[in-house]
Order: sequence, then structure tokens, then C-alpha cells
Amino acid sequence: MATTAPPRTPSDTRVRILDAAFERVMDIGLARTTVEDVARAAGLSRQTIYRYFPSKEHLITALVLREEERFLDGIREAFARDPNLEAAISDGILFCLRFAREHPLLDRLLETDPETLLPYLTTRGTPVIRRAREVLKGLLVKKAWVRADLLDAAVDAATRTVLSYAMTPPDRRVEDVARDLARILTLTLTKKEAPSR
Repeated sequence: MATTAPPRTPSDTRVRILDAAFERVMDIGLARTTVEDVARAAGLSRQTIYRYFPSKEHLITALVLREEERFLDGIREAFARDPNLEAAISDGILFCLRFAREHPLLDRLLETDPETLLPYLTTRGTPVIRRAREVLKGLLVKKAWVRADLLDAAVDAATRTVLSYAMTPPDRRVEDVARDLARILTLTLTKKEAPSR
């Protein structure tokens, strides 16, 4: 009796497209990758790709967001290792800085195609920044009491600072940067302000 493979679901097709995009960008860079390249690598038609992603920009944004989700999973794990807020923040930041340098696609694109990649992390980086802020805020409020009046501003500043360090490696050891940023964020969110004079 012949068996048939189970039908592909829309999420399977989406993953297949994103995997093909990842491979094409790794092979030929972001600027040179076309929707047709991705379709050919995925074994799909261009029309199928466009059903899931209306443009190359949408496809690349989805790829960046998928890699960010993997990144955020690592931050969650790092953050969970220590019950102390400052140590957890430091572990999370250290994971970020190391991940940025070790991720094969990010590292390659920063080296060979920065002018094409950087807008997805800066001027067109709102989805990436928004998601990172959301995750960091959730991690902070679950770990310890924090000042609600400064939480959103502190999380935004921390997210943008870590992104900047990830894109432009610091002159100091990443362990020192992570420790110092964690101390600043912890003090900001847990200590009372000095009385005004």
C-alpha cells in the first residue's frame, strides 16, 4: 500500500521560505538575494512566496524577526539562570553581545552587506526594537519589583543601547559592558531618587 506525505501546512511553507531566504542571504548577501532566488531554493513559485510575503522587504523583515525570536529565547534562558535581578540582566546582556558576534547570518551581513542590513535594525527597525522591549519588560517585572514610572523609558534605553553595542562591538570586554549596563539598569529601576533640593 502506497503512503503519501502529509499535506504541507501554511506554517510549514512559511518556514520553508524563511529557511531558503536564510540560505540565499548567507550564500550571496542581502542586496543580491531576490524573491526568485528564494523561490527557486525553496522549490516554490514566486507567486507562492508573494502569497506569504508581499515584497522582498516583507520577507527580509520576517527573516530578521524570526532570528530575533531565536535570540530572545536565548535571552530568556540566560535571564532565568539567576534569581538576582542585576545578575540576570547581566547574563541576558552578555548573551546578546555574544550572540550578535557569533550568529552566522548577522556576522556575515555586518561584514559584507552592512548598508543593506542596518536599516532593518535602525531606521526600519521598529518591529525588532518593539519586540525586544516587550520581552525585556516582561522579564524584568517577573524577576523583581521595579519602578513603574521609569520602566518603559529604561527598557527602551537599554534595548537601544544593547542593539548599538551589538552592531558596533565595544572597546572593552563584553563581560564588563554587560555588568556595567546591568548595574545602571538595576539601579535605575529599583532605587528611589534622591530628594530634590
